[in-house]
Amino acid sequence: MDVVALELEEARRRLAGSGLTIRTVTETRPPQRAELAGDLRVVRLRVAGDAADVVVTRERYAPPVR
Repeated sequence: MDVVALELEEARRRLAGSGLTIRTVTETRPPQRAELAGDLRVVRLRVAGDAADVVVTRERYAPPVR
């Protein structure tokens, strides 16, 4: 099941439809401070048996103004 780049809610629907349970959802962020905006999108999916671990990030970011 490939859900990378989908919005989190769409990924949830597709995974559930495939019989997978989401075990964890982890949000990743850039190492520097940044203004994050937009929907959460899947950037990584790990499946073990009937459970999935999902890593998400926001669609857009703006570097801090210096």
